[in-house]
Amino acid sequence: MSKQPENKVLEFPQNKSLRKRLMDRGQDQKAVLGLSIVSVLVMTVFLNEWIVKSQHSVDMITEGNRGIASFDDRDAVEGIKWEHELAQKLSEEKESAKSLMAVKPTLKDELVFGFLEGKYRTRLVNAKIEGFDFTENQAGDQPLVIKEKAEFLKIFKSVFTVGYSKVQLEKRESGQEVYKLLSSANKDLGQARFQLDEQGRVLSLKIVQ
Repeated sequence: MSKQPENKVLEFPQNKSLRKRLMDRGQDQKAVLGLSIVSVLVMTVFLNEWIVKSQHSVDMITEGNRGIASFDDRDAVEGIKWEHELAQKLSEEKESAKSLMAVKPTLKDELVFGFLEGKYRTRLVNAKIEGFDFTENQAGDQPLVIKEKAEFLKIFKSVFTVGYSKVQLEKRESGQEVYKLLSSANKDLGQARFQLDEQGRVLSLKIVQ
């Protein structure tokens, strides 16, 4: 049986628990991304240089006896030169990675890749989010539970297509929760419709004007 709509307008609680969890999760995502980028760059540069150096050694051996006789000296010189070049390239790549990590993610990035963990496909209208849908990217992926939906809508209000200030629960029933999106003067601007599975996990969100 559907519960009766609650008429109380939510002025968004002072409790920072969800906000803190969102920010902590976003920081964790950025840290993991940064480490992954540095690791990939370092490994790529090392492998490329190793392949080039190995090929150069093979070419020298195939030149003949004269080439083999002077191989050790030339290889030592080439080795020193290669080490210096590799060190320089690694330094440059690390600086590039630091610059990339220093770029502050937007609130939209925090939502899509932080809070939603990249599990949802977003729908955009004029660079604003009109909604998102759960997509099983990997076997075992599960939809997320968003218990404090009103606070969730408040924190990320600037990324959505409707410019609301307040939220009011309009309807809560099996498989769905609907919130009114209101202006600061309590003008009805639209709705936020959450579709849920049997466990109450969020399958999708649709912002309707």
